[in-house]
Amino acid sequence: MIQIAIAGPGNISHRFLEGIKDVPDAAVTAFGTRNPNRVKAYAEAHHIAKVDSFSNLCNDSSIVAFYISTPNHVHYEMIREALSSGKHVLCEKPITVTTAEYKELLGIAHAKQLVLMEAHKTLYTPVFQSISNALNEHRLGEICSASAGFCRNDPHAPDEWRLHTRGGGALYDVGCYGLAELFGLFGPDLQLKSHSQELVNGLNTGGMISLEKNGILMNVPYSFVKDGDCDLRIVGTLGTLTCHAFWKSDSYSILCDGQVMNYRFPFASEFTFEIQQFINRINNRQWQDRFSEEISMRILEILDSSLTI
Repeated sequence: MIQIAIAGPGNISHRFLEGIKDVPDAAVTAFGTRNPNRVKAYAEAHHIAKVDSFSNLCNDSSIVAFYISTPNHVHYEMIREALSSGKHVLCEKPITVTTAEYKELLGIAHAKQLVLMEAHKTLYTPVFQSISNALNEHRLGEICSASAGFCRNDPHAPDEWRLHTRGGGALYDVGCYGLAELFGLFGPDLQLKSHSQELVNGLNTGGMISLEKNGILMNVPYSFVKDGDCDLRIVGTLGTLTCHAFWKSDSYSILCDGQVMNYRFPFASEFTFEIQQFINRINNRQWQDRFSEEISMRILEILDSSLTI
């Protein structure tokens, strides 16, 4: 049984705890937090007996791995401490704020033969795998265009999304979803064509990223202040594939010759699949495969470039 500690038991940890219920060889046994009293009732409700500081849990021999769901700007320091203490790490996206930070952490993980995995849950769901198969089998024909949007007005977004800090803003939060989806489906050789940003008092609140591969244009619209496109849409010469809320969806459809074919893969939590992948890698004593690392690096390169616009 792989014992996992959650660092940052906040909003998203509820969903992680639901997802791990269907992973038979892992369990959350501790919360790492700066405010133990603040999460005491939450820990008791989930039968988590151990609540301690992150540093203390790094030195706890019973803890094998961390799931880190803290604000983006502290990911680097926390991952570095966890890896240095011999712990495997699954960290929410973006895994770091810059490529330089990520390269350093990969070096530590590889040297210690530890798993360092970015939590892009979308890339491990049955829907993603089925869509990938459809593309590989050319069921849409030749691809003409693609887009993956995440645009919604979220007045209850955590404060750190809106702060003028490293890793704040809509690109680092919701823009990552569309980038991961398109890089995952079409490969790490997508090239950045353009990136227009909406800025409010210097903070990125949305934008449009355009990518290109072999003359095919692919767009990533994103926003956390405007409701809008929340679909994956791939247009080919033989049909159009649509997946609503692709980052958590259990279904998609293909329109071909006037007929709609629906595909559905019911599951309890979209988090289960990335957690199982993380545990599989730990049990096999493998670090993250090169394909996933390259996707993470390509996304971070785009985030890096946004800082100079």
